[in-house]
Amino acid sequence: MNAGKIFIGVVSIIFCFAPLAVAAEQGSTVVRESERQFQTVEWGRTLSVFGKQNVGAKYPEINITEYASGTAHTLHRHPEQEEVIYVLEGEGITKTKAGEKPISARAFVYVPPDTDHATINVLSDRPMRAIIINSPHEEKAAK
Repeated sequence: MNAGKIFIGVVSIIFCFAPLAVAAEQGSTVVRESERQFQTVEWGRTLSVFGKQNVGAKYPEINITEYASGTAHTLHRHPEQEEVIYVLEGEGITKTKAGEKPISARAFVYVPPDTDHATINVLSDRPMRAIIINSPHEEKAAK
């Protein structure tokens, strides 16, 4: 291989990884739940941990959601987003057109893009807490 091709290859690699180097120089971000404010929503309350709006995240949006006793989302979809739900506390049901499945602490739920889904807290005496991860964080209007 001649020197010109090697030089072009090295320059291509540098430019390819340059954004990663910049990100690494910026350092990491640590967020504590107590540093953020919960917002009231129809089914309980939610707290934005990471996203474009507060840490400049390019892809994920991460929230902590507390589903109030006996409440539920209505069936909805995210046309351009994948969603992962990790249950921290409580018990509930994840519902899709394919059916209902019980969920509880330490359960993960994966919801593919454009899938009608709902999350239901089945407990009457306490909230169900979950970490919700959507990626990418931005999406087009729901269908």
